[in-house]
Amino acid sequence: MYQTIIIVSGGALVDRDYFYKIIRKTKKRHIICCDGGARHLEQSAIIPDVIIGDMDSINDRQLEKYFRKGTKIVRYPENKDLTDTELALDYAMNLKPETIFIWAVSGGRLDHTLANVFLLRKAKRKGIRTYLADEYCEAFLPDKEEFFINEQGQTVSILALSSRATGICLTGFLYPLKMACMNMGESRGISNLINKKRASLRFETGILLVVKYRRKNSFPETL
Repeated sequence: MYQTIIIVSGGALVDRDYFYKIIRKTKKRHIICCDGGARHLEQSAIIPDVIIGDMDSINDRQLEKYFRKGTKIVRYPENKDLTDTELALDYAMNLKPETIFIWAVSGGRLDHTLANVFLLRKAKRKGIRTYLADEYCEAFLPDKEEFFINEQGQTVSILALSSRATGICLTGFLYPLKMACMNMGESRGISNLINKKRASLRFETGILLVVKYRRKNSFPETL
């Protein structure tokens, strides 16, 4: 069983050096590229373990290069029902890892970005902790209790990913909550701030999406 699976999708990846650093320090990793997501590894010596998809965004020369280096190629027909990222997630979940990180999931295609957020629910049903990750933040669906240790000053947004989430309690945040409710479509939980050494999120029912930014006051639109 793999401890961590890293899925590299075909969206934007601004800081590749940071991405390579994360990969290299991840132990017991398995790397799955979604079709053209393999381009994100071309400037490194990192070889994907699997490339999966309909191969419409990667050329035969690149595929042959990776195949000769031991990469497994899983090809699907162009007329398929699922996105390459969902196919990669299904493949990853069948390997029963502890954690999955999906990189390069945002960019110019809003429909793909939203679909990737909803994929977190699919992984949660399988009981596998899964993150959407980029250079600025990570997004995940917490269990009923989540702790944030030594992360003062970091921005955290919380949104309902089910029709309603209830019993929400936030402690150690600039804007605390006590037994609050959130409905899908509301922006109430955007841009909260951790202001204590130990902060926590608890809730009773529903599904919450947490977006936690890695660095203080560092967002894509401010650069």
